[in-house]
Amino acid sequence: MGNMRSLSIICCSVLRREVEAFALREYPEAELVFLDSMLHMHPEKLRQTIDAALAARPDRDCLLVYGDCHAHMHETGRRPHCARTSAVNCGELLLGREAYRSFRNERVFLFLPEWIERWREVFIKELGFSDQSLALEFMQESQRSLVYLDTGLIPVPEKTLAEIAGYFGMPVDVLAVSLNELHQAVHLAVQHLQTGDSHEG
Repeated sequence: MGNMRSLSIICCSVLRREVEAFALREYPEAELVFLDSMLHMHPEKLRQTIDAALAARPDRDCLLVYGDCHAHMHETGRRPHCARTSAVNCGELLLGREAYRSFRNERVFLFLPEWIERWREVFIKELGFSDQSLALEFMQESQRSLVYLDTGLIPVPEKTLAEIAGYFGMPVDVLAVSLNELHQAVHLAVQHLQTGDSHEG
């Protein structure tokens, strides 16, 4: 603990507001780095971007606030002076393991606040659902319900949720979630970094 390295928190922008809500207060000396959430749609590009962010910080401890977002994330999280939050994706980071698995088993599609703002970019540009009938077919066959995770940091985007409900022909339920699970995941990973233990989800 005598030679504490500076901390960099490298996070997907989908959780920017949520991480800033506690990290700016609890880790005031940390560098916060947010990478575009659209990289999630291109896993190899995401891997390259994360690798470059880590390579640019050889003298810092780096915490990755990510799930299993590309094929080599486990190896990335095991690098020296690196740790990763323990979760498969951002939904689990917000909900915790048990609640997330329950939603997954019930085939619930989760919307996070940042992706709600970019839903047309995600579904039409990135996923290719420019044909609404294909979007309807995909959602109604693969998902039983749609849920917006309201982290309380922005007003519930009622108009946008109504647009999404209309586009997919399914209502979007709103679930209020705290930041407790995310906070705990970050805190545990930072602890592992500071004690020199290897930690990765």
